[in-house]
Amino acid sequence: MILIAVLILATVDLAVFEKNVTTYTLPNGLKFIIYERHDAPVVSFHIHVKAGAVNEELGTTGIAHLLEHLAFRGTKKIGTKNWKKERKILTQLDDVREEIIMAKHEGDTAKLRKLISRFNLLDSIAQIYEETEELSRIYEEMGGRGINAYTSYDMTCYMVSLPSNKIELWAYLESDRLANPILRGFYRELEVVKEERRMDENSPVDRLNEELDGITFKVHPYGRPIIGYMEDLEDMTRRKVLEFYHKYYVPENMVIAIVGDVYPEELIPILKKYFSKLPKRKPETKNIPKEPKQWGERRVIIEMPAQPLLMINYHIPNCKHKDVVALDVLAEILGKGRFSRLYRRLVEEEKVATRVLAWAWTPKYPGVFTIYAVPARGHTAYEVEKIIYDEIDKLIKEGIKSYELVRAKSRIKVNELLRLDDNEELAEELAWYEAVTGDWRNLFKYLENIDKVAETFVKSVVEKYLVRNNRSVGIIELKL
Repeated sequence: MILIAVLILATVDLAVFEKNVTTYTLPNGLKFIIYERHDAPVVSFHIHVKAGAVNEELGTTGIAHLLEHLAFRGTKKIGTKNWKKERKILTQLDDVREEIIMAKHEGDTAKLRKLISRFNLLDSIAQIYEETEELSRIYEEMGGRGINAYTSYDMTCYMVSLPSNKIELWAYLESDRLANPILRGFYRELEVVKEERRMDENSPVDRLNEELDGITFKVHPYGRPIIGYMEDLEDMTRRKVLEFYHKYYVPENMVIAIVGDVYPEELIPILKKYFSKLPKRKPETKNIPKEPKQWGERRVIIEMPAQPLLMINYHIPNCKHKDVVALDVLAEILGKGRFSRLYRRLVEEEKVATRVLAWAWTPKYPGVFTIYAVPARGHTAYEVEKIIYDEIDKLIKEGIKSYELVRAKSRIKVNELLRLDDNEELAEELAWYEAVTGDWRNLFKYLENIDKVAETFVKSVVEKYLVRNNRSVGIIELKL
């Protein structure tokens, strides 16, 4: 593995890499990062919108994720058989939906039944005018793959890969999608998201994770579920989501990475032609509350008829902090893979667990270092927890071994550098580093800083962050 890392590093150099990068920003503020790679006639596109669950208000959680679902539903031109007639029906649907919400809160069951009947009739009419999944179908017919999207706390991203002779098609479709969102089929898609929410509530891992995040972050929005609370989804409307869209989906709040068989001198005129029509607007600014210092251990215990689980969160800094590299190395040493300390101790030697993982989550705002473990049959989360703390104490007292450091750094570099060899993953990395850290070059600075991590540095972050007063513990206890 060390040899592989050396070989890859020998072929990746920032100065060489940068020669193939072109950055271009439109007058409206939309930024593009273009990377030329002519290995195959394929191009990957990654649209990064700097808006996610942290931008939501209490009472409207789940909006960012719901919007991501609806972005594939077409525009005024795509996905409709008759936009003028469809628009009238959608307006009526929105009006009736708001009346339904009011009737629910008032407890007027007779009125509610009539409104629901009216709503269902309008929705059936709306479906007559829909061309279901037309956007995705166009992409697939043109050779598109990897058509997808995801929502996180800090961002919402949309991606697709296409043959390089379909670049202008992509520009037309995506600029139209960003300029003319319709969110058709809204209330049917809302039911899909609500079902996802129910699945999360019935999933032991998801339930524990949500409860643990809730005690880890008492003030910051990272303590709320990305999918939203069911109570908020019940009162969701298309108009609320469109309002969120117009606040945050503005050119200045986006970065688009394009990687593959492209020539900037040919590509940039296409980008100007289609994306310049997006109006220049200042993105909404939201004051994100700072999570206060934690002064003591916090715990949440869930009793349910499920496999016992253990999750431990420690507060750590955000992605721009100097300690990030040491925390990533620590995660490798402590709980990633069969050679990690916790795997060897918990799974192989004492056989009290069947699975263990550790990772450092360092997003835009301060995140968490998480340890996750599944106790083996006949053993409890408390037994596993005790051994984990014993291993952490050993790290504090004894530090790490030089061979552990070399192996951990090599694994991180190999995993990161292999991503650079894939168009889709490189586009995602470039967009993320540009949008979140302010410069795509920080990807290479991260790799350089990994090389500089010393044994004493790793020991210092253990002493600094993996301490009792800084941790929150979540446990699922088996209850028959």
